[in-house]
Amino acid sequence: MIISVVLCVGGFWWTVLALRRQGDLTHTDTAGVLSFLPGLVGAVFGGWGFAAAMRALRAQRAAEAAAVDLDRVAEQLAVAVKVQWEAEEAVRRVNDPGPLPVAWRAAEADVAEPWPTLVGLARAWPGGPPGTPSLWPADAAGLAGRDGQIGEVFYDWVPTRRLVILGEPGAGKSVVLIRLLRHIIETRTPSEPVPVLFSLSSWNPQKQTLKAWLADQLRRAYPALCATATRGDGSDDLTQALLDAGRILPLLDGLDELSQVWHSTAIDALNRALPAKQPLVVACRADSYREALTYPGGMVRLNGAAAIELLPLERDVAAAYLQRDAGGPHIPAAERWDAVIALLGTDSPVGQALSTPLGLFLARTIYNPRPQPSTVTAPSAPHPDELCNMAFPDRAAVNTHLFQAFIPAAYTPHQEHPSRWTVKQARDTFVLLAQILRDSPNIDWWILPGAIPQYIHRLVFAIAFGIAFGTAGGLALGPAFGIAFGPAAALACWSGDSFSDDVSEEVNAMFLWGDSSLSPGEVLALVPGVGIVGGLLYGVVAGIAGGVSLGIASAVAYVLVYGLAFGLNGRTERARFAIARTYLAVRRGTPWNLMAFLQDAHAKRGVLRQVGEAYQFRHIELQRHLAQQQI
Repeated sequence: MIISVVLCVGGFWWTVLALRRQGDLTHTDTAGVLSFLPGLVGAVFGGWGFAAAMRALRAQRAAEAAAVDLDRVAEQLAVAVKVQWEAEEAVRRVNDPGPLPVAWRAAEADVAEPWPTLVGLARAWPGGPPGTPSLWPADAAGLAGRDGQIGEVFYDWVPTRRLVILGEPGAGKSVVLIRLLRHIIETRTPSEPVPVLFSLSSWNPQKQTLKAWLADQLRRAYPALCATATRGDGSDDLTQALLDAGRILPLLDGLDELSQVWHSTAIDALNRALPAKQPLVVACRADSYREALTYPGGMVRLNGAAAIELLPLERDVAAAYLQRDAGGPHIPAAERWDAVIALLGTDSPVGQALSTPLGLFLARTIYNPRPQPSTVTAPSAPHPDELCNMAFPDRAAVNTHLFQAFIPAAYTPHQEHPSRWTVKQARDTFVLLAQILRDSPNIDWWILPGAIPQYIHRLVFAIAFGIAFGTAGGLALGPAFGIAFGPAAALACWSGDSFSDDVSEEVNAMFLWGDSSLSPGEVLALVPGVGIVGGLLYGVVAGIAGGVSLGIASAVAYVLVYGLAFGLNGRTERARFAIARTYLAVRRGTPWNLMAFLQDAHAKRGVLRQVGEAYQFRHIELQRHLAQQQI
């Protein structure tokens, strides 16, 4: 209503100004007044037609979605998950030079349900146990295994198919989850749930239920699931239909990455949200999980779950990995590791630091140079003997050195795909991002606006407001009016956000985002057409009334004002992101194309990983290290 009122008042104001200026109405002014009513009628009928078209489109979509085959949807999701994690494995170099055979044992008895309880629960479930009882081990100790056996552990050995994977930082919990996901995808039947890996770090169990959070994550990672699934008073999408039917198997990584005060709350929320027969996997640091089980006045466990704990890498496994990545044993590049290999499996600082997959990955990236094009003369790589230096008195010192050397190694210019960004620019950008993220690992684009002073956003919007309204007024009513009205509009925008908020509400109401099957992207795709067509119609009416020049000016003014109104509707999202990106590039030296930088850091440098739609640092410990650095 606000936009309509503004236009009506503007039309009558124009007439009043003409009367004051001339004392009576000329033929032109009379035509202007007479043209106002047809224009208003045309706008009403245009709006009615647009609303009718939207209703028809929603009805068509609903009819197409009336009958949904969830088996087919689940199969399509399984294919998408498989493709996604095959690509992510390649980016993370999980199988290069070969998969590390991570081993595990049963976790201590106090962090899991007693084994007889698990057996009893599975046997008592309606319809019988999910697996084959003859394959269950006699006790929890029988869960010990390594590498590819994780699929057997989950499907055949755990009676309830509920598992907690524990380990120290960098022990390989995420890698084990990916292997389990791949195993389930390859062996599942069409009626079984689809495994989906979620990063728990973005969940706030005090503000959002688990199922609501899972639904949001699925919609963001797999937009096709936003399609309507059922009809009724409220339309459900495919995401909700799959969750309600139990067709999603959640693999929840990073329970320890939640705020510590929420750990116990999160476990309790998992127990309350998921039915007893819902298969589930949770990964967490061993010490964090043990602390989460107790809270003032009580204790909580994940209902019906067994637990395993990942073990440090065996000495021979770690040595073979480093040598193979260097080209194989008994060659000069592999022999560079001899001093380090002699300390593997010991309590020395380097022996402890390289006892995890994360430590080995960092070391091989830094000290094993990748093949170079024949035309490139690269400097010699640093020698791994420096890891044995007495300057590193403990494991933490070695870890710090590896984190510090990782970014320069990833962005060295002497590689097959040289980076567009220098080592310093990359490092400074990662430090800034880590400091912005604080304890949250997800590098979401909408967090960037919070990293700059908020008055910058208000200033930019005020200037844009003033230019648009000043130009519109100048074109329609003359330069003097534009010069006066532009600064006034900018001042009004700077002093308060009420007008722009009202415009946003107006646009939202016009397009019914709250209950429409149209996505925001589809609505925004219609905006240019609405503005241009409206401007042409308005210009024709004004042209008939006042001549060609007035018609053109009025059309341009209409498009400017309506374009600004629709632009303000997105000011809290893309517009704020564009402002923040520009400000950080100018003031802090970050890349102008930040999204391209992040994509390159994930796909070609291995500094970032991707979970769902969000980028994250390769490991939370790398993020925490960078957050403590100075730019």
